[in-house]
Amino acid sequence: MFAAVLGLVAALGALATFGREYDVAFFARSSDLATFESLASGAQLPQTPFSNRAMREVLMTCGAVQQGLLYALQPPEVQDRVDTSCTQIAAAVLVRNPTYAAAHTIVMFSAKDSATIIQSLIRSQATAPREAWHAKLRLRKGLPLYDSANTAAKRAIESDIAFLVQSFGGRSWLARLYKDKIAQRPVIVRVVEQRPNDEQVAFLREVRKLDQN
Repeated sequence: MFAAVLGLVAALGALATFGREYDVAFFARSSDLATFESLASGAQLPQTPFSNRAMREVLMTCGAVQQGLLYALQPPEVQDRVDTSCTQIAAAVLVRNPTYAAAHTIVMFSAKDSATIIQSLIRSQATAPREAWHAKLRLRKGLPLYDSANTAAKRAIESDIAFLVQSFGGRSWLARLYKDKIAQRPVIVRVVEQRPNDEQVAFLREVRKLDQN
C-alpha cells in the first residue's frame, strides 16, 4: 500500500513537472503575435518551470518580445503591460532561484525606475559576466544611465563593453550601438581605447563598415 502511494505521488509530481515544461515550450514556440498578446494581456502566462533550460527559454522569449517591432509600435500603456508580465515571470523565477542571471536581466530590462535598473544590472552582470545576450541587454538599458550610476554599475557596464569588443559578433553589435547612440559614444570609446590594439583596430573597422553602408 505504501509503495502504491509513493508511486502515485511520484506520478503526480512528474505530471506537474511535465505540465510546466509544456507550458513554457508552448509559450516560447507560439507565433510572435500570440506571445505578444499573452504578455500584453497577462493571461495564460506560463508557470515557473523547474528546469534551468526552460526558465532561460521563457525569459529569453520575454526579451525577444520586448526588443521586437510589434512591441516598438505599441503605445506606452501596452508596452508597460508587456513589461509588467515579463517582470512577473522573472520575479517568480527569482523566488525559486535568487541567483538566476536571466531573471535579473529581464527585471532590469523591464524596469522603468533607475534604482531598479541599476540594482538588477549589477546582479545580472555578477551572475552572467560573459554571456553576450545579457551584456547586450545590460548595455541597452544601462548606458543611458552611466553618468548617474554608482561605481559598481559603471564597472559592470564597462566590463560588458570590454567583453563584447573581444569577439566579431560583439564588435559588430557594439559598432551599431556606437553609431545609433551618439550621447553614449564617449563611454564606449574610453573602454575600447583601454583594450589591446588589435581589438581597437577591429572595432574601428566595424564602425567604418557602417559608415560605408
